Amino acid sequence: MQVMETILGCFGSRFSLHFLPRQHQVRMSPLGKHYDLPWQLSLGFKVGEAVRLLPFAGETTRNDPAQVFPEIEMELTATSLTFRARDRQLNLGATFKFTAPFYPQDESVSLAPFFYLDVTLDRVSQAGAVEFLAGLSPADKAIQVEIEKADLPGANLPNLPYAGVVKARYSEVAGHWGPSQPPDQLSRQIFDGPLALALYSWSPEVTPSAELGENSLTLGAKGALKSGSSFGLLLATYLDGPVLEIKEQPYHFKYTQLWPDLAGVCQYAVQQAQNIKAKTARFDDTLLGSSLGKSKTDFIAFTFQSYLANTWWAVPPTGPNPLAKDWFSVWEGNCVFHSTVDVEYNLAWIYLLLWPELLEKTLEQWRGYLHQDERGVWLSHDVGGLLGANRQVYGHHMEVEENCNFVLLVYALWRWGGRAEVRQANREVVAKLTRFVLDSDTTGNGWPNRGTANTIDDASPAVQFGREQTYLAVKALSACFAALKLLEDAQEYTELRQACQSHIARINQTLDQQAWLGDHYAVTLDRTTEGLTDPWSGRPLPPGELVGWNAYSLYTSNGLLYLLATDPTAGANLPPGDYARYRQDLKASLNHSLTEYGCTHSSTDQSNIWVSQNLHRDLIAGYLGEDLGDLTERYWAFEQFENSQGRGGCFVDTYGNNHLHYYPRGITSLGLLNALAGMRLDRVAGKLLLNPVRVPLRVPLLALADWGTGRIPWANFRLEGGQVALELENQDLLAGLELVILPPLASASAPSLPD
Repeated sequence: MQVMETILGCFGSRFSLHFLPRQHQVRMSPLGKHYDLPWQLSLGFKVGEAVRLLPFAGETTRNDPAQVFPEIEMELTATSLTFRARDRQLNLGATFKFTAPFYPQDESVSLAPFFYLDVTLDRVSQAGAVEFLAGLSPADKAIQVEIEKADLPGANLPNLPYAGVVKARYSEVAGHWGPSQPPDQLSRQIFDGPLALALYSWSPEVTPSAELGENSLTLGAKGALKSGSSFGLLLATYLDGPVLEIKEQPYHFKYTQLWPDLAGVCQYAVQQAQNIKAKTARFDDTLLGSSLGKSKTDFIAFTFQSYLANTWWAVPPTGPNPLAKDWFSVWEGNCVFHSTVDVEYNLAWIYLLLWPELLEKTLEQWRGYLHQDERGVWLSHDVGGLLGANRQVYGHHMEVEENCNFVLLVYALWRWGGRAEVRQANREVVAKLTRFVLDSDTTGNGWPNRGTANTIDDASPAVQFGREQTYLAVKALSACFAALKLLEDAQEYTELRQACQSHIARINQTLDQQAWLGDHYAVTLDRTTEGLTDPWSGRPLPPGELVGWNAYSLYTSNGLLYLLATDPTAGANLPPGDYARYRQDLKASLNHSLTEYGCTHSSTDQSNIWVSQNLHRDLIAGYLGEDLGDLTERYWAFEQFENSQGRGGCFVDTYGNNHLHYYPRGITSLGLLNALAGMRLDRVAGKLLLNPVRVPLRVPLLALADWGTGRIPWANFRLEGGQVALELENQDLLAGLELVILPPLASASAPSLPD
């Protein structure tokens, strides 16, 4: 693929490499994105007097383009970025592979703050001596650096003499919103971030070297270089001080509990290199091995990288509060909010499929950020911003939406994981949040009409804060159904369960009688602006028709996804409703709002496209029997355009006026592996249903993997004599589950798409 902007991040540990080929630099920092600064990373070879480098060497390659390899290709996996470079005139070619190790449910492999760089010479000129070059120096005068040679791991690693430490001081770091600070004032903090660059392995025919400049470090290797000559480099960091303030308490990176210092990180990386690389490759191969096709797997890999770069995993210092628990949160990209509820609702597939404990942690943390007034209890939109998680930072609440999101995520985690503890720990909060949703209907039709501002904050008033939105009505219906199940064996909630049942009936009646417009559902029951207030300004909307009230909407069935994904009974465990109409609404809305890169918020709201919400809709479509998986080609085309010619920002969620970038929500794409297979899992009932929407199809059943042994069950669907046949690999991992297999729905063909 073409070379474009992307980012590699260390899971939970913030260390990131942000590759900016257009700017000829790499940005990095021990605190990750938004605290990173530009560096010159000079990687390449010298052939005689000619130098060929990757386009990240700052002024060197910017001012002298002839020094850049004339041909460079890029390859992606979820955890790696590979550049294949060549100069045909010099008969010079090499691969440069950066790896950010990750392996599901393995804290040591995933949290270690380092990157591997593996370099292999593919071909070599016979005309002159060839020398490998690897240099690091600041490209920004704001970085105060000290560079020294260091034998980091000491005597335990005698073959690592070629290491240097860049001691960088980041003196203009925007801090947290502290407990005594107004939200619009930022503190400034200083972080001293050591960066280690080490050459830890090389082919036997070469001799390594190290050169320390005033503010630069250069590693090299000379000798009888030939095709196949290889070099292993390590880029590592370590911050041992507080990095987050959580409920006014300082927290450190969790990796400080695993390694005592930078030398310990390097020692682990080198001594365990074979094991770490094997695990990371196994994970990558699992995602690459499906039959989804290269565009989809590239897209999933690209979105996974942006997700990793947004993650935080921290621990309290030992001593003052020994009962305090680990902290895991995810930044909302450039918005830098911690664990935004609606964002986590969309991307929760990464937890359900790979690491359920992290969603359990997140739910526990959210329970500590509740609000209450005379209307009842509701959940924060977020739990902080930047380097603080003390309180919500976003400018207004989204009461009904976030309450429903919480209830639905609890339900999904409980049914998928089968852990009664999840149900029990969240039951009281589920009851309070559900009661708020019920009481948000003051007209008696079941539809929430207060607390209805939502996350779609760049949309038209009808979509964003109409009082009686179809989107929130269906989400409220879904949350009420989930609450029924979560509370069904608790006598103290009998009245609330009865109220939920009545509420579901009222919502469905209103859907059928007032919202259905023949081929789709209205956006909102509000037809005029009378009584509507903009939550941003607090001012009433100008009088007149509420434009777009009757439009085709992307969001009608948004709240159904996790119920569909946890129902292995082909509909018996779904809330009552007209699913044929949901499906018709979805298809009609697609045909009325599809553009080059995806669907807009609604057919009359052409302001912006949100890629992640398109993905969420595509997953619902799969469970309803419609194959929209190939729309991913459009989303991937947008990301390639944005990061090669557009504004940049790695995974960009928005096309249009908005620019939500470095965003984690693209990893919603991981759900394609499930939705296209129609995988519905309910460990509480002990059932697994497979109902593919396309054949042939090969996908890993990630939620049933045994990551400890590295065994993953695979589902292989094919047609034999006009019938769907299923072959399961590692079927023993499905032990304890009743397997139900349904053929693809007869009407599962993709809807016709507009030209």
